[in-house]
Amino acid sequence: MPKPSPLSFTQAASRGALALLFALGPAAAPLLALAPVARPAAPAQTAAPASVAGRIREGERGVAGVTVALLSAEPAQRFRAAARARTDAEGRYLLQNVAPGRYQIAPYAPAYVVEGLGDNYPPGRPLTLLPGDEVKDMDFRVERGGVITGRVTDGDGAPVVGEMVNVSPADAAGEQRPGGVFDQRDRMTDDRGVYRVYGLPPGRYRVSVGQVGEDTGAVSFGRRKIFRRTFHPDVSDEAQARVVEVKAGEEAEHVDITLGRPLKTYRAAGRFVYADTGQPVPGLSYGYGTLNAAGRRVGTFGRGEATNAAGEFRADGLAPGRYAIFSLPGEEPTELYSDAATFEVTDADVAGLVIKVKRGASVSGVVTIEGVADRAAAARMLSQVRIFGWVEPRGQQVAPPFAQPPPVVGPDGSFRMAGLRPGKLRIGHSTDSVRGLTLARVELNGASVHEGLEVAEGAQVTGVRVVLAYGSGVVTGQVVYAGGAPGPDARVIVQARRVGGAAAADMLRQAGADARGFFRVEGLPAGEYEVTARVFGGGRMHRSEPQNVSVAEGGEVKVSPVVDFNKQ
Repeated sequence: MPKPSPLSFTQAASRGALALLFALGPAAAPLLALAPVARPAAPAQTAAPASVAGRIREGERGVAGVTVALLSAEPAQRFRAAARARTDAEGRYLLQNVAPGRYQIAPYAPAYVVEGLGDNYPPGRPLTLLPGDEVKDMDFRVERGGVITGRVTDGDGAPVVGEMVNVSPADAAGEQRPGGVFDQRDRMTDDRGVYRVYGLPPGRYRVSVGQVGEDTGAVSFGRRKIFRRTFHPDVSDEAQARVVEVKAGEEAEHVDITLGRPLKTYRAAGRFVYADTGQPVPGLSYGYGTLNAAGRRVGTFGRGEATNAAGEFRADGLAPGRYAIFSLPGEEPTELYSDAATFEVTDADVAGLVIKVKRGASVSGVVTIEGVADRAAAARMLSQVRIFGWVEPRGQQVAPPFAQPPPVVGPDGSFRMAGLRPGKLRIGHSTDSVRGLTLARVELNGASVHEGLEVAEGAQVTGVRVVLAYGSGVVTGQVVYAGGAPGPDARVIVQARRVGGAAAADMLRQAGADARGFFRVEGLPAGEYEVTARVFGGGRMHRSEPQNVSVAEGGEVKVSPVVDFNKQ
C-alpha cells in the first residue's frame, strides 16, 4: 500500500480547490516577502509612481538590516513583493517607483515583536498608494522578543531529536501571540534535544512537547515517534504545567521537558465498497485523521494515494485514540463519495473496517458574466475562471466538506460538479488574472438561491446559473475618526454593498483602510451601493453610518465615512 502524506485541513482543502480556506497564517507572509520581487509583464505605466519611506525603531534607536517588503493586496498578485528595501544604520528605508494600488507593508524581523501588526490578515499594515504619493512616515516600532530555551529528553534521559515544541499563552485573556518564529523548523529540537524559541512577546507561557492529548490520537505518518503531550517540566495536565514568564529581550533558560517513552502505534485496515452492491472500489483516494475529544471534527489527516484492486486500504502509525476515515476527491473528478467511518484504537490493530461508497449528487449549469457587451471579451474572461463548491452537511459530519476539483468552465460557460454529499452547496469563484469580477448571485431555474443550494442524496441538479458581474467602478476616499482613533492593532475595513434586493445585497466588495484612513474599493459594477467603514479592535467594533453612492461604469466616487468612537 502507498504511504500516506500528512495534510492539514487547509492543505487538503487546497487540493479540493476550497479557495475560502487559507493555508497561510499571519506570520507566514513575511517569508513570502523575501521571495524575488514580482516583475509581471504589464502595459507601460501611465500613472505617476509612488514612494514609501519610514524608519524601524527600537525605542529611539534605529534598527539596521531589517527587510521591509511591500506586498500586493490584489487578488491576482496576492503576497507578491512589489518592492523591498533594507534599513540603513539609522533604521531608515525607502521604497521607490511603486505603481499606485493596494498593498500590505511589513518588516521581516523574526527576533523582534513588531508593534501594531496584531492578527491582521493579510499580514502587515494596509497601504493604499495614489498616483505620485510620497508616504514619508510609515514607521514601525519593534521590541526585542523574549526567548524560551531548554532541553527535551525521554524517560531514559536520551535527547529527543526533531520534535516540535509548542508555546502557548498561559492567560486565558492574554492577547500575546507566540509569534516571532517564521520557520516552524526553528521550534524543533536539535541533535542534543535542545530547542530555542525566540521573538516572543512579553507574557506568560506554557511549553509542551508531544502530539497526543487526552482522548485524542495522533498519526506518525512514518516519520517520527509519537509522544503523549507533556508540559514543562514533566506533567500531562495543562493545569499543573509550570508557567514561564517571558520579558522583552530576555531569555528564559532551562525550560526542560522530560517525556515518557514513545507510544506504541497500531494499524487500521479495511475496504471501500459500493454501498448498493458490496463490490470493492479500486483506485479511490481516501483520507484519515484524528477526531477531537467530542468526536465532531477531524484535524490534521493523512492522504492515502489510492485503494488497491480489492478496494483495500491500510493506515499505519496510529497512536491510541479516535479516528475517522473517508474518501477524498482525487486529482481527477469522480462521481463517488463516502460518509466518514469512525473507529477507535486502544491496544491492538484494527481490521475489517468497511466504508461504503455512494454515487454522489451532481450540479450542472452555466457561468455567465454581466457587464461585458463584447462576447469575445466575456469568453476570454470565462476561460480564466474556476468555480468551486463546498457542502455544509445536514447534522454532524466529521469528513471535510470538499466538493470535487474545480470543474473546467466550457467555452459556452457550462460546468458540472459531481460526487457531492447531501447538504447545502455553497458556490464560489476564483481567477488569477481577471480583475473586477464579483459573484453577483446563484440561480436555480431562474430563482435566486443566495442562501445556498440544497442538494439531496444522489440528486442530479440542472438549471444552475452562476452570475458573475464585471465592474470597473471605484469607491475611494478617507475614513474620518471622531471621538478617538483606532488603536495600533485595529483593523479598518470599508465595505461597498450593492443596494436593490436580497440577491443584489450578496454583491459586496471590501478593502482595508491604511493608517491614514485611505481606502480604495475596486471592481464595482455600475449601480447603487451602501458604503460603511468598520473598525475592529480591543474586542469591539465601531462602524460609520451608511452612505449611499451611485457608481458609474469606469467611474470613481469619493466618500468620507465617519466613525464616531463616542457612539456605542
